[in-house]
Amino acid sequence: MSAPGEKPRSITSPIDPDLGAVRKFIEEMLQKGAVAGLVAAIVALLMKMRDLNTELMKKLASKSRKRPPNEAMRRLQMELPFLCAPAANDAKPEVSDGKKPKKRGAKKPKAHGRPMLPSHLPRVPNVLLVAAAKRTCPDCNVEVRRICLKTTAEKLDVEPSKFIVSQTQVETCGCPKCHQYIVTADKGDEIVDRGILGNELLVQAMVDHYQDAVPWERMERNARQERVPLAANTLASSVGRMIDLFDPIVRHVREACLSSSFTALDATRMPVLEPLHPLGITSGALWLIEGAHRYACFLYAPSAHSEHLRKFFEGRKLGSVMCDGSPTNNCVEKDAGGHRGGCNAHGRRGLVEALRGGDARAVQGLELYARIFHVDAESKRLGETLEQRFERRQRDSAPVVWELRAWVDVWRADVEPKSVLGKALGYLHRQWPRLTAFLRDPRMELTNNEVEGDLRTWVLDRKTWLFVGHETSARRAADALTILTTCKKMGINPRSYLRDTLAKILAGEKHLAALLPETYAASTVERASPVAA
Repeated sequence: MSAPGEKPRSITSPIDPDLGAVRKFIEEMLQKGAVAGLVAAIVALLMKMRDLNTELMKKLASKSRKRPPNEAMRRLQMELPFLCAPAANDAKPEVSDGKKPKKRGAKKPKAHGRPMLPSHLPRVPNVLLVAAAKRTCPDCNVEVRRICLKTTAEKLDVEPSKFIVSQTQVETCGCPKCHQYIVTADKGDEIVDRGILGNELLVQAMVDHYQDAVPWERMERNARQERVPLAANTLASSVGRMIDLFDPIVRHVREACLSSSFTALDATRMPVLEPLHPLGITSGALWLIEGAHRYACFLYAPSAHSEHLRKFFEGRKLGSVMCDGSPTNNCVEKDAGGHRGGCNAHGRRGLVEALRGGDARAVQGLELYARIFHVDAESKRLGETLEQRFERRQRDSAPVVWELRAWVDVWRADVEPKSVLGKALGYLHRQWPRLTAFLRDPRMELTNNEVEGDLRTWVLDRKTWLFVGHETSARRAADALTILTTCKKMGINPRSYLRDTLAKILAGEKHLAALLPETYAASTVERASPVAA
């Protein structure tokens, strides 16, 4: 038995332990009855092994830690191949022993290469011919003949748009026998009677202005660079007349939005010139009402007061309605009888502002919101139906929602009401029945982001235009945005739709169904289906 203070006996090396020696030592100590010495020796061995393992883990962590790039080392690595490269005459030929060299390390993924360009785009050949000086064989003195013409590369390019003068030539025919019967081809309707601007120019100008925010004056300046006389006022008034021709289609889209089982709405500011106003400009409102995730109707109102929204919904019975918590939207419940839902993006936004302001108490609420949003994102990724999404919400979202409710109730008692977090918690508390409507209504969305995203086009364009000229121009802008946004939501090219539909209107098409964007979308799918097959 070891005396007090005596160093415990070393059994074996802690780096490479000999199990036989350990077993023999234990048997000897047990025969002697020296249990305390046995325990002390084993504990000493384990402590040495622990110290060695700790030191080893530190060294491994140091080697695996990602270090910042060393600029001097990078330069040295770039210069080293040139400094150490052997001369061409000194290079020794490699001797092959018939064995393939072994590949070390992980296999590098193959390069993906250049993506294929869309097959529906027309191919314009750019033929590179052999130079005339090389078309004679130097040995036979015979002119060479083409062996093949091979396509070696494809590049995406564009043909610059150009102005043309479209001449309308009207045919007149007469009877060669009696010389009495004379007939002239029908001229057809025009957007502007005896107007100077062609249909294609007006279609392109409408999309450029209302979708891409190109001002009329910039179009005039671009035309002037091509030595083309194009007045901005003439262009704007002609496009306005063209928009008026689409009024039946706009009214159909508005009716489809208001009669949908699911409706979402939001509003933004629309500045309008007003000479009688002290500031020379008034602030109107542009409402966006979307129906069934398919139709988008923009409506202009002189102000953002609820009376204008009530007039829009007069005599209507709405279904599920998604909007923000503004009191202006209360009429969708009181007057139109809609089942109103709240935007959880607005509810989350206050927590984000609190966290950005340094209030870490908002972190838990944001984590709960992240879990709620993840459920709907997963449902969208899987392409689930409304019923399947509703079942997923009941199973996965509902428990998290009640956790969020408990968190709101706990912190409302402690957080300062006038602070950023206090205001966010107050909003969640007041809007809670609307924010949780998605747990009771399968059609209800989690947020109003779809409408706000479609409104962003106008908001960004407003920074370029600054204002519209008058209320008639504001109404026409709303109608143009209605057509363009509905085309986008239906997945059709707005320029193609406007071009083809305008031709039908001017040709005297009387059936509204033939002019609707959903009809055009269905015909586009039918035309594209053989190509896809």
